[in-house]
Amino acid sequence: MTGTMIAQDFANIFKAFIGTNYLTVSYAFKETGLVLGLFGILFIVTATAHCCHLIVKCKKDVVHRILTDPDSVRGRVSPLLLEIPESELEQIITFGDIAGAVLGRVGSIVTVVGLFITQFGFCLGYFVFIADTIQKCADVLFLKNTTSPNVTDLWTPDVVGSEDNETHVVDYRLLLLIPLPFFLILSMLRRIREMGPISAIANILVAVGFVSITVVILTDFELGPDINWWYNIKGFPVFFGQVTASYEGIGTIIPIESSMVGNRGLYPVLLYSAILLFTVIFCFMGIIGYLRFGAQVGQGLVWSLPSDNVFFLIINITICIAVLLTYPLQNFVTIQILEGVIWGKAILAEDEVHDGTNEERRPLLDSGIPGSNGHGGEVVTNGSVQRNKNENVNGESDTEVEIEQQSRIHFWKRALVRAAIVLVQCGLAMFLKDSYAFISALVGAIGCIPLQYILPCLIHLRLKGLSSHPLVIAKDVFLILFGYIVMFLGIYFSILAIITDD
Repeated sequence: MTGTMIAQDFANIFKAFIGTNYLTVSYAFKETGLVLGLFGILFIVTATAHCCHLIVKCKKDVVHRILTDPDSVRGRVSPLLLEIPESELEQIITFGDIAGAVLGRVGSIVTVVGLFITQFGFCLGYFVFIADTIQKCADVLFLKNTTSPNVTDLWTPDVVGSEDNETHVVDYRLLLLIPLPFFLILSMLRRIREMGPISAIANILVAVGFVSITVVILTDFELGPDINWWYNIKGFPVFFGQVTASYEGIGTIIPIESSMVGNRGLYPVLLYSAILLFTVIFCFMGIIGYLRFGAQVGQGLVWSLPSDNVFFLIINITICIAVLLTYPLQNFVTIQILEGVIWGKAILAEDEVHDGTNEERRPLLDSGIPGSNGHGGEVVTNGSVQRNKNENVNGESDTEVEIEQQSRIHFWKRALVRAAIVLVQCGLAMFLKDSYAFISALVGAIGCIPLQYILPCLIHLRLKGLSSHPLVIAKDVFLILFGYIVMFLGIYFSILAIITDD
C-alpha cells in the first residue's frame, strides 16, 4: 500500500460525485429555502454515504452466497461463476448482478432502467444547458449592446418552457444544432480509454470554472434580493431530486471499490472523506451563489453572473466546453445498455461470464449493463460460453473463454443506433428550454432515488431479513418508504414545473 495508490483511490471516488453539478445548487436553495435546504443536503449526504457503503457490504454477502450456497440466490447462477475465486468474483460483479441475485428479474430490470434514465437524462440536460447558455451569451453580445431594430427572434413562436414575448438574437432551437455534430462524433468513441484525454480536459475546465465563478461572486459581494432564509415546503421535492442527481455516484462505487486492491480496508474512510469534500464544495458554491443573487439566481449559476463583465462570456464558454467534453462518458452507459438490449444477450441474462482482460471489461462492468461484453470494437451475440482452465487469451493464466457460434455486428449498424440516441436527445431538448434544473430534478426522482436509496436498502433487507437488529430494519424500511414518497412527489412537481415554467 502506497500513498500514491491511496490518493488514486480517493480521486476515483471523488470523481464519481464531482462535475458541473455545483452550478444548480444555488437554484435548489431558491426552491426550498436556505435552512431547509441545508438540512436536506445533510440528510442526502448521510443517506448517500450510508447506501454506498451498504451496497458494497451486500456485494460481499452476495459473492459469498454464490460460492457457498447458490440455492439461496434468487437469480440463476451459472456454473461458470462457481469456478471463479472469491477475490476475482468480487472484482467483476456489478450492481445489476447484485440486484438480480437478490431481487430476481425485477431487481435487474429496475437497475438497468434506472441507469439508462439517469445517464440519458443527464445527456439531455447537456443539450438544454449548452443551447440556453449560448443564447444568453449571444443576447449579451448583440442584443444589449445594439439599438438595431432588426435584432429579433429568428424563429417564432417560442417552445414550451420559454418566457412569453422574450426577444433573442438567435432562437433556442437553432442553437441546439451547435452541440449536435460534436455530440454525434463523440458518441462514436468505442472505448472508455479513448475518452481519457477528453475527460481530463473536462475536469480541468470544471475546476477553472469553479474558481472563476467564486472569484466573480465574492468580488464586491452583497446580498441579493428576496432571500428565503428558512423554508419552502412546496419546492422541497424538486430540491431533493436536483441534489440527489448531483450526488449520483453509486453506479460507479462498486467497480471503484473492486479496483482498490490492497486498499479495500480504507474504502469507508476514503468514501466518507470524498463525500465530505464534495459536500463542502457543493454547499459553499450553493450558499454564496444564492446569497449573492437571491430570488434572481438562474437555474445555472453561471447565467447569473454580471453580464457587463468580460468574465461572463469567458466563464460561460469554459463551462460549455466542459459540459461538451463530459457528454461522451455519460452517454457511453446509455449506448451500451441499448446495444445490449438490441444485439446482446437478453436484458435479464446477466449471470454469464464474458471473459477478456479486466482492462477491456471494466467500462462495461462499471455501468452494470446486462448483455455487455469485453469486446470494445464489436458486439458479440448468440455466443455460447465455455471455460478452459489451462490458458487464457494471452496464455498467461488458466482462464480462457471461447465464444462460439458468434455473429458480429458491423460498427455502421451500431453507429446508426448511437446517432439515433443523440438525435432523440436533441429532439426532446427542443421542448425543454429554460428547464435545465427541472430536468435534473426529474432525472433525480426517476433514476437516482431508486438507485441510491431504495435498491440498496431493499437488497440489504432481503439479504438479512429479520436477522438484523430492529433498528437496522426500521432504518431500511424508512429509507425505502421515504424514497418512494420523494420520488413520486419529485416526478409530479418536476413535470409540473417543466410544463408551466413555474
